This record gives sequence, C-alpha cells and structure tokens, in this order.
Amino acid sequence: MGSHEDFLKLFLRHQDGVRAFLASVVRDRAAAEDLFQEVSLALWESFANYDPARPFGAWARGVALKKVLRGREQSRRIPLAFSPEVIQAVLDAYDRSEAAAPDTDGLRDCISKLPPRSQGLLVLRYERSLKLGDIAKEVGSSLDAVHKTLSRIREVLQECLQRRVQAGPP
Repeated sequence: MGSHEDFLKLFLRHQDGVRAFLASVVRDRAAAEDLFQEVSLALWESFANYDPARPFGAWARGVALKKVLRGREQSRRIPLAFSPEVIQAVLDAYDRSEAAAPDTDGLRDCISKLPPRSQGLLVLRYERSLKLGDIAKEVGSSLDAVHKTLSRIREVLQECLQRRVQAGPP
C-alpha cells in the first residue's frame, strides 16, 4: 500500500468520519477544523505506515486522537469537550459503529439482483417513504400482499448479505 491513488480513495471515503470524530471531542469548531487539516497532512505523510489489514477509518481516527491529545498537552488552545479517557471511549464507540456499519455496497449488489417489481417496491417504501397502504394503491394490490412481499424481499436481502459475509471480502 502506499500509492497516492490508494490514499485518496481511502481518505475521501473516511474524511467525514474523521471530521465528525474531531467535532465530537473538540468544543471549538475552528479548532476542530484546524486539527482536521493537521490530521489530514499527518495521514498523508504516514500513509506508508498504514496497515491495509486494519480499517482505514479506525487508523485515521487513531491518528486524530493522538493529534488531539498531543495538541492539548502542548497548548490550551484546543478546548476539549471531555477528559482523555472519555475521548478514548468516544473513539472506541466510533470503531465499534464502523465495524457494525451495514455493507452498503453489498446491499446495492443484492438489490440489483432482485426482480424489477421487487426493486420498485423498495423504491416506493424506502426512497419515496410511502406507507404500505399508499404502496398498495399505487401498485394495485392489497395491503396484506404488499406487507408480505416486502417481508419476503427483506428476507431475501438478509440472506444475500449473510452469504456475502460468509464468503468474505471479494
């Protein structure tokens, strides 16, 4: 690992998470943004040391944590919202939530394998946020039929995602 393209792909995917972590532990918005710039540069400079077996987001937030704590020790200009122990707990929570985050690429892939009618029902329910009764009227079906069909679709998607997890990374 180490190419500029690899860094940019990973960084662009995770920059919002790093920025959100900093904003959650630094009270001053401008100080948090300054730290984000410093962290971004540090990530770029130390990317050769990044272990691709580890999630990039967790690594990036770890670098951010070190910058926050080091900056706090060197200067009181960084108004922390919490003690270092609480900040570490916040970092741990981010890491747990990232590990539990849904596989959105996998979900998109599983949805693409559904029949067009099933995809259309998902659009009505989740993109347009229609209630089941409204969906039933729009597709000319009963409320019960729409409910059962959506339940079956969710089961199929869950099974598809489970197969992806069991198969491991592509």
